[in-house]
Amino acid sequence: MNLLSRSAFTRTLAGTGAALALPHIAGAQSAIPVKGAITSVYYDAVPILWAQKSGMFAKAGIDIDLGRLPTGAAVTTAVAGGSLNIGKSTFFAVVAAFAHGVPIVVIAPGVVYDSRYPNGALVVPKDSPIHTAADLAGKVISVNNLSEPTRPATELWLQKNNVPKDVVKFVEVPMSAMSAALDAKRVDIAFLTVPIIDETLATGKYRILDPVLNEIAPRWWFSAIIASRDWATANRDAVKKVASVIEASAAYTNAHHGELSAQIADLIGATPSSVANMTWPQGGTAIVPAEMQPVIDLSVKAGFIPKGFDARDMIFDPSKG
Repeated sequence: MNLLSRSAFTRTLAGTGAALALPHIAGAQSAIPVKGAITSVYYDAVPILWAQKSGMFAKAGIDIDLGRLPTGAAVTTAVAGGSLNIGKSTFFAVVAAFAHGVPIVVIAPGVVYDSRYPNGALVVPKDSPIHTAADLAGKVISVNNLSEPTRPATELWLQKNNVPKDVVKFVEVPMSAMSAALDAKRVDIAFLTVPIIDETLATGKYRILDPVLNEIAPRWWFSAIIASRDWATANRDAVKKVASVIEASAAYTNAHHGELSAQIADLIGATPSSVANMTWPQGGTAIVPAEMQPVIDLSVKAGFIPKGFDARDMIFDPSKG
């Protein structure tokens, strides 16, 4: 069930010269089969999708089979249960699962949120009377998932501005339906991320209220690549190769976003113009515990997990037997 065909790579990049710039990863004598899945949120899956489409996994001796599941929680459950070897999941879902004893480990980064380049924000209609945190009393905010970072990040923003966090109501709305909910006044504020936020703002009907995810930390993990602890322990060579490929792919796509707009748009189901103009989330190129810890700490504060732990406890090192 290959989500993307590797055979399309040569045709896709013919004439761009990008294939010549791909990082070189030594191949293997026989391919190792690895079954994985990503979530329906595509923009944070570009490194793993590009590695599949470009043939980087194949060059490293990995026969990757990627499917898709609707949520990070679903991916995490499938990985823990053994129906998947690896998965790309939102990091808040990974932290919650790990904290509750689910036997998963982190083998590579997904994408990293960088507050210098916010790619999500609270959005209101252009004519809304809401301009500051103090204007939020009694208002309704739509978020894609109540168990993800938007709600606690918004609460941090309110507290920073001396506004009680319980003055607002959060409701779950699919991101694709949020602009309609704003127009119908079913909600007062919507939290949008790329590419939808760029498409929504381009209509001229809305404006940004605040990039509240900046409140979490200057840099923090939005998503991660995970495996079950048992599978990772039994397949250390595969883990090492998968991690190396994904990190190399992230470094490549981070550096070539502009020239790859059409190809990335095809990968994530967006328009080339929206990809070219969006504030692009950066793929993680290394496991950095200091970028993981803020999500753990906020998860405790938000009540998602009962107690905190050291981010290093989640990391699987394939070189240690």
